[in-house]
Amino acid sequence: MPPVKNLVCLFAIFALLTSACVNKAPAADNGTRTFKLGLIPGAQEFIDFVMEGHGLLDQVGLKADKVKSLSPANLHLMVAERQVDIGFGGFTTMATARAEGKDIIVIYGVFSPVNMVFVRKNSSIHSLKDLKDKKLGVFGGPGSTTFTFLSVVAKKWNDIDLSKEAMLVSAPAPALIELLAKGDVDAALLGTTETIQMAAQDRFRVLVDLSDEYKTHTGGHAPAHVTIVTNEAFAKDHADIVRDYLKAYKATTEYVQAHPEVWDEYAASIMMNDPKERALLAAKMGPNIVDKWDAAQIAAQNDYLKLVHDILGDNVLKTIPTDLIRDSFNPQ
Repeated sequence: MPPVKNLVCLFAIFALLTSACVNKAPAADNGTRTFKLGLIPGAQEFIDFVMEGHGLLDQVGLKADKVKSLSPANLHLMVAERQVDIGFGGFTTMATARAEGKDIIVIYGVFSPVNMVFVRKNSSIHSLKDLKDKKLGVFGGPGSTTFTFLSVVAKKWNDIDLSKEAMLVSAPAPALIELLAKGDVDAALLGTTETIQMAAQDRFRVLVDLSDEYKTHTGGHAPAHVTIVTNEAFAKDHADIVRDYLKAYKATTEYVQAHPEVWDEYAASIMMNDPKERALLAAKMGPNIVDKWDAAQIAAQNDYLKLVHDILGDNVLKTIPTDLIRDSFNPQ
């Protein structure tokens, strides 16, 4: 029988090997590391389209096992419950989850809102304040990150509480377009793609552009409402993957700036064929891409969370988590 000391050494070695196997990300034969990436329809699809289509993820030795959800709420739950390793999450929703004890962290911004609120051209509504007692269509529902952004703008600078003073109608953006055309709603907050299409077609009048309105009143950066998120455990065990994914993201933003033809490529992939729509896609989405996660941008994120907490109160964000935003994974 081996001496007790030898047995202890064998058990220690076995424990170390087991731990290494558990914490090591799956790798292909060529050394590529895989991870689960959570995606939802919207602006972030453009980033993934360019990153994947032009080999920018391959260049850092990563492969994404994509988990797609049609519902932002479902994806947010998957991130919170660690069903995906890295995902695109609504900023305020992630802040709420962190405040409730989930180990979610925000590691980069993606887009500030491209979304707009539309009214019919002959409408008597000329400001958000005029939406009192009116029907406001909301894609994604009143719990969405984009509606939270609109609510902050409305209450802070237009003196109206949309949740209480307007009649909210939740429906998918394409349905809201038809409801607005028929007069069944008085105004509609649309998704990114539908916003671009309606603005280019000049079918309705733009009541408010969310990012432009925010920047007009603050004189600074608009916060990212879509962010890249992960969880503490994955970030600790696989810091290399997190850092390299952000390196690929940074390379993607630089590629977009150097190769404007990617906008046409993406437009073709979503069957956006109208030249006006394609031009506006680049003109509106391009400037709203967050390509720096520096002190100024992080300050804009924190300032926005303070507005959400102070203006919308416990219904949206009871406390502001101080350890939500991280920049320690920024690519060098």
